[in-house]
Amino acid sequence: MEHTLKGVPSSNDELSHFGVKGMHWGVRRGDHPDVSRSTNREARKDAVEFARAKQFYGKGAGTRRKLIKATVEGKSKSVAYKKAFDHHLAQQDSSKHAAKAKSERKRKNVTASAGRGIRGTRHILNGNAQYASAATAIVVGGALYAHKAGIDKVILNAGKTAYSKATDPDNHRAAKQMLKDMGIG
Repeated sequence: MEHTLKGVPSSNDELSHFGVKGMHWGVRRGDHPDVSRSTNREARKDAVEFARAKQFYGKGAGTRRKLIKATVEGKSKSVAYKKAFDHHLAQQDSSKHAAKAKSERKRKNVTASAGRGIRGTRHILNGNAQYASAATAIVVGGALYAHKAGIDKVILNAGKTAYSKATDPDNHRAAKQMLKDMGIG
């Protein structure tokens, strides 16, 4: 029996295969062939963490490296794990891990800085200004002065007025016309 697909004749006794030559069913690329799947997955996960810890720097980096090194050394008593770990560690892209370490460090620094500012503010408000940083003391002092003098209400009202003007379509047209007259828009 002949069937046609887009004008190409084919018969039912043909078998077509779209795999990779030499590929075995159920074997995943990048896996180590001599190791069980669970050991292989564990070794891959540890290799990624080991490579990341190697590139990480700053506060806590030494502890992170020691912990993953101790974990790997403990598991490396198994020959299969050691073989799979070495295989996966060799496949790690260190430039990718370096970029991730840099962004992680940046994120941790921002979080720590914000935490210090909040703790400093709390110290100042509780009367323990000696535990706050100079920058926090200046910011909190300025905010307290603005509140006592009523400047914060003036700023809030100016912000509300500016927002209402920015959302008004007539003011949009006037601003565009002004920019056109100046030769900018």
